Amino acid sequence: MSSVLVVGLMVGACRNGNGNTGDAGSDSGLSNGGRDGGGGTTPDGAGGETPQVCDVARQQGCAADELCLRGLLEGGGQGNRCFPGECDLVAQNCPAGNKCTYVRQGSETTRRCVPDGTVTEGGACESTTQPGGDIFYDTCKAGLYCTDQTGPDGGTTFTCQKFCYGNEQCTAPRACVEVLRFTGSDELPRVCGEAGSGCDPLAQGCASSLGCYPTPGSGAVCVTAGTVEDGSPCAYSNDCKPGSACVKDGAGLVCRKLCRAPSGEPGCASGRCEPLQDFAGVGACVR
Repeated sequence: MSSVLVVGLMVGACRNGNGNTGDAGSDSGLSNGGRDGGGGTTPDGAGGETPQVCDVARQQGCAADELCLRGLLEGGGQGNRCFPGECDLVAQNCPAGNKCTYVRQGSETTRRCVPDGTVTEGGACESTTQPGGDIFYDTCKAGLYCTDQTGPDGGTTFTCQKFCYGNEQCTAPRACVEVLRFTGSDELPRVCGEAGSGCDPLAQGCASSLGCYPTPGSGAVCVTAGTVEDGSPCAYSNDCKPGSACVKDGAGLVCRKLCRAPSGEPGCASGRCEPLQDFAGVGACVR
C-alpha cells in the first residue's frame, strides 16, 4: 500500500509591524514545512482558496527578485503569492552590517535592508523610531523578528524569533508556525514558534474554533480550524475543515477527509483510505 504525505502546520499568531499585538489569530494555515505530499488523484472539488502560484518552503515559482510568501489575495482570503521586494528574509542577502526585515514608515510596511540589530534569538527586543522621521524597525539581529508572546502570568513579552519558510529553518520541537501581519502590507511571513497542544486527528476533541490537524515534525496539534471543503484546493492543512487535512492528491494539494488506516472508523464514504506517512493509524480518503 502506498502512502500520502500531509501538509504541515502554521498557527495564526498575528503581529503587526511595530512589535505590538496585531489582529487576533485569523491568519492560521498549515505550511508544508518543506514537504509537498504525494499519491492520489487530481482534485475533484471546486471553490476553496485560490490555487497556489508558488511554493513557500522551497521558494520556487517566483522571479529572481521576488519571494514566495503566504499573503492576502485581492479578492479576499489568503494564498501563496510572489512578492517583489528589496531582500530575502531567510537568505539575508543585504550588504554586510545590514539585515533584511520589515520596516514601517507611515501607513506602509516593506521589506528593506537596514542596519543590523544586536539582540539574539530568544532575547528581549523592541521596535524603535529611527532617524529621519516616522520609521520603525526592531533591535533583533539579522534573520530574526521581534514578536509578542503571552507569558504564564498573562503578561506580554517581546522576543526575537527566527524567520522561516519551512520547518527545516527551526530547531525542534519548534516549527515554522507563527504568522506575522503588518500594517500596510499584504505579506504574511512566518517565524519559528511552538506548534500547539497535542491531540488525536481522528477523534478531534480540541477547544471550540480549533481543529486537530496532523503536521510533519510536530505530530497532531490543535490550531484554528479552516472552512475549505473536501476536494477543494488548499495550501495548509488547517485551511480544511476539522476532520480533514491538506494532502497531495494528483497534481495539486487538496483537502481530504481523514480516516483510520488501514481500516476501521472513521472510514471513507468514497475512495480509499491511504495511510499518512509518519502518522500510524491515520490516513486520508483519496480517489
